[in-house]
Amino acid sequence: MPVNAALLAARLLLAFIFLSSGISVLADVVGATGYFASLGLPAPSLVAWAVCIFEIVAGLSILLGFETRLSAIALAAFSIAAAFIGHYGQSVGDPMLAFMHSQALMKDAAIAGGLLALAVAGPVHGRSMPCGTDARQATISSSFLPEIFASCARRPTGRSP
Repeated sequence: MPVNAALLAARLLLAFIFLSSGISVLADVVGATGYFASLGLPAPSLVAWAVCIFEIVAGLSILLGFETRLSAIALAAFSIAAAFIGHYGQSVGDPMLAFMHSQALMKDAAIAGGLLALAVAGPVHGRSMPCGTDARQATISSSFLPEIFASCARRPTGRSP
């Protein structure tokens, strides 16, 4: 499979998860509010609306390839947070629900991994990263994002001093 076709498929599949979830929250804000309240989150109605808007906007961003890296990183962090807030340690005492939550936690972690891979690859193979950083030269390390920010800081703005 050509690299760009694989990246497009990854973007479509990852966007589908968040768009469908955001639309589901939009379709049943009362149910989502109840779920967030059951997790003990403060202002569950506000959380439901924030999650709905975030999932739809970030999902569209991934789908359209607009600010893909930023959206993928934000969605990866969101997925990890959702995994631990919504699934870690849930349903203690009920083996079937504990198994389901364990599977959902691992799924969220795997989605975060796919999003981080997309953040590194970008929306299209061979396209340069933000501020002219070459995607093929970037390394995945703790300095990955600082490297991007540093290259942006060094980029001429076109303004005279």
